[in-house]
Order: sequence, then structure tokens, then C-alpha cells
Amino acid sequence: MEERNRRVALAAMLAVPFGMAAASGASAAAPKRKGEGSMADRLDMLESRGQITELLYAYARANDRADEALLRSCFWPESTHKHGRFEGKSSDFVGFAFKIVATLKYACHHISNVSIEVKGDKAFSECYYFAQHRRDRKDGTGEEDQFFQGRYLDDLERRNGEWKIIRRRGLSDYTSPAFPAEMPYAQWPAGQHSEKYPNDDYYSMRKQFLEG
Repeated sequence: MEERNRRVALAAMLAVPFGMAAASGASAAAPKRKGEGSMADRLDMLESRGQITELLYAYARANDRADEALLRSCFWPESTHKHGRFEGKSSDFVGFAFKIVATLKYACHHISNVSIEVKGDKAFSECYYFAQHRRDRKDGTGEEDQFFQGRYLDDLERRNGEWKIIRRRGLSDYTSPAFPAEMPYAQWPAGQHSEKYPNDDYYSMRKQFLEG
């Protein structure tokens, strides 16, 4: 009998902490750790980051292919822009930039170090860019290459499920000297290098993919 009573008492003592913990859990939920949220919220954040990353890549492609419509599609109509000496509406910046990229023999813009924060239908992103421009030399003696690098800081908004830039701050951190080109662009092997819109293979192959 004494042994039985001892076991009952021990069981009661062990049950007290668990009972208190259960009661505490019922009265107040444990605080959420940073980054936690509902599954729907986390999936939406991942999807938003993917869409914004693709938008940043599209901006680079638009410059390289001299695709003005694609370039304009990256910004909301009232978007503002500050990059170098330019400060104003993004739509005006596109016109300013397109006059440059449209005359280039070749352009290549690389986007990297993409960082994106999402809060509902608003987002903030940072990315780095590195670019090469092939162009005619001003003195008419041939062609030259110049290289640029910097960052894009963007505020973005989602409207009707679509993300676009509402404010861009472009930072130019390095501009190389212009290097005389060893081989003119016209001598590059035909059919083996990139072209501009709409002749680049990207457009025909993508059309085939979407239609197939």
C-alpha cells in the first residue's frame, strides 16, 4: 500500500509541469520567429521574388535587344527615375536610354546579387549590373568597347497580380576607358552572335515554345 501511494504521489508531481505548460499554451500562443507566417504568405513571397527577379532580367534583355516595348513594360506609368544626370519620369528615361542602346553595335547587361524584400503588394529590391557597349568611335576610326558597373535600387508595386517598378535609383560605380575594338562588328561570323529585336533568335524560339 505504501509503495502504491508513493507512485501515485510521484505521478501527480510529474504531471504538474505538463499541465501548467498546456494551460499556458492555451492562454497565449508562442511568439512567431522572424520569417514565419502562413504557408500562403510564404508561397506568395517566393512567387513575388521570382516575378521581380524576372522583371529585372527583362530590363537587361530589353536594353541588349533594343526592345523598347519590353523596356517600357518594366515600369508603371507614374514611375520616377534617378540615374546619373537624369532625374524625372521613368518613361522619359526609357526614351533617353533607348536613343543610346538603339545605336550600339552590341550590348550586354548582366544582373546579379539580387536581393528582394516583400511586404504585401509593395517590394524593395537591390541588384548589381555589369554592362558592355560596342559602338562606333566618335572620330570615325573604327569601333570601341566600354564597360560599366553599378547598382539598381527599386521600389516596386503589384497591381492586378503584376509587379512593376514604381521608383528606380540607379548608381554608377565604375565606367571604364573606351578600348579600341580589334575586330569590327560587321566581321563577326554571321548567324553566330546575338541580334536586336525582332531578329534575335530569342523571339522566334520563344514564339515556337508558346505556340507548341
